[in-house]
Amino acid sequence: MALQMYVHDVGHGQSVHLISPAGEVIVIDLGCSSTFSPLEWLSSFTKTIDCLIITHPHGDHIDEFLDIKKHKLNVRQLWRPKDLPKEEVYKQNQTEYTDKLDAYYSMSDRYNKKIEDNARVGNPSVSGGMLMTSYRSNDCGISSINNHSLVSVIEYLGFTIVVPGDNEVPSWNALLKNTNFANVMQRANIFMASHHGRVNGYCEEIFISKPDLCIVSDGRVQSTDARDRYTYHANGMKVHKRQSKSVEERSCVTTRADGYVFVNIDTDASNSPTLTVEID
Repeated sequence: MALQMYVHDVGHGQSVHLISPAGEVIVIDLGCSSTFSPLEWLSSFTKTIDCLIITHPHGDHIDEFLDIKKHKLNVRQLWRPKDLPKEEVYKQNQTEYTDKLDAYYSMSDRYNKKIEDNARVGNPSVSGGMLMTSYRSNDCGISSINNHSLVSVIEYLGFTIVVPGDNEVPSWNALLKNTNFANVMQRANIFMASHHGRVNGYCEEIFISKPDLCIVSDGRVQSTDARDRYTYHANGMKVHKRQSKSVEERSCVTTRADGYVFVNIDTDASNSPTLTVEID
């Protein structure tokens, strides 16, 4: 049974879809672009999102919220930083996102029932051996909701994937005080760059141990781009190219330059765990 992860190319935004070894659908953030709708793609083969994770309610992370209803998708579980003051969230978003924020809070208000462990997506006994946990800093002020982003950690067959939101240096420093999170960063194999690879999401201290690969979900090149820094902090691994059928050594891949990124964790013919990455 494989764990599959799709990091979609949505320009400036974030949209990550996972299929657990048990076949559950997990969506981390709802970014989209003018040319591609991840939810439309998803709805072509399922109408169920078993777990929707909103790292934080900024517009480029909830852009497709109204499309959940449009594509008749059923959300079973919702993870989000639910104690952020509504007035501050609306204040830190452009007015064009008001309707999407309204839909986000309408769902959030309905999903208040505690999820029991024996039903929670990410419990290994539920999700085919996959463990999924989330971390969040509560020590930062609310002047930037980026610092309240959830960091999702997905573990399977001895491999670890870390998917943050738009965490900035204050929240990274606070998270590192958590021994469990520090241990996660010591064993991370795949690390997604925070805040789309911007400098204000980069924190050198989190690289307690080098991951094999960093992934940047970015749009156009910006003066704040920290791609080279993430390249420096990764060991590198073999990455398969879908179009040319070739293999190259990479330390960092980006959705802007490499298209959607596909990660697959499975076992080979000898039953040994394998992690493979594909790009365009």
